[in-house]
Amino acid sequence: MALPLPASASGMLRIVGGNSTDTGQEPWMVALASRSVYGNSRSGQFCGGTLVSPTKVVTAAHCLYDESTERPADRPDLRVIVGRTDLSTSDGAEVPVSRVWIDPDYSMSSNMWDIAVLTLAVPQTGRPVLPLVPQGATAPYLAGTTATVYGWGDTSGRGQYPYVLHQVQVPVVGDAVCQRDYPGGPDGTFRARAMVCAGEQSRGGKDACQGDSGGPLVVGGQLVGLVSWGTGCAEAGHPGVYSRVAAMANAVRGQL
Repeated sequence: MALPLPASASGMLRIVGGNSTDTGQEPWMVALASRSVYGNSRSGQFCGGTLVSPTKVVTAAHCLYDESTERPADRPDLRVIVGRTDLSTSDGAEVPVSRVWIDPDYSMSSNMWDIAVLTLAVPQTGRPVLPLVPQGATAPYLAGTTATVYGWGDTSGRGQYPYVLHQVQVPVVGDAVCQRDYPGGPDGTFRARAMVCAGEQSRGGKDACQGDSGGPLVVGGQLVGLVSWGTGCAEAGHPGVYSRVAAMANAVRGQL
């Protein structure tokens, strides 16, 4: 998913076809924010992330890049928002980031290895975390497996942003089907080595989109994917494409 425009602009997308939830049920769900870039509306949120240890958040690498320069973005006020279901409130905390690690093999042009780890300046001791899927795991990626994706993005694809966290259940799409859906083009090419698709492939209607970038795809209580890219939002024949965390889990664990 392309990095969104500021919340006041059109074109941002988010969870479609789902329902509201809260960080009390998903305490590991966090928002990435930069008020200097995205304004105070919705707390400056622009991407999602997952708390995987008291000091580490996993998100998508592209969330930390500037699309115009294709270089890492300069956001000195980057914060991770924890414990805030409603972005119009001051609930929870806005935690500074002390270090950013981006997978050294990440490619913005190909969307490959789209993963990053943020180190929090203030440990979130006592807050539940979401375990990473084991390196090389295959079971969570079997076609038809039910997964859940979370985020604060646009629910309609027409710039209708919620203030509260949303979720939607989506089936995993088989690699061969996703390869047919994304054989190559301006949006990208599906590569099963580092990607997985999920969504209502045949009829659309349920998906994650740009405003959800970096947010978690969860199967069996484990982080198995990150919202990465796709064509449109909730379109038939164009499921969402996620970073396949099982292909990168050891690299991430090396940062924990």
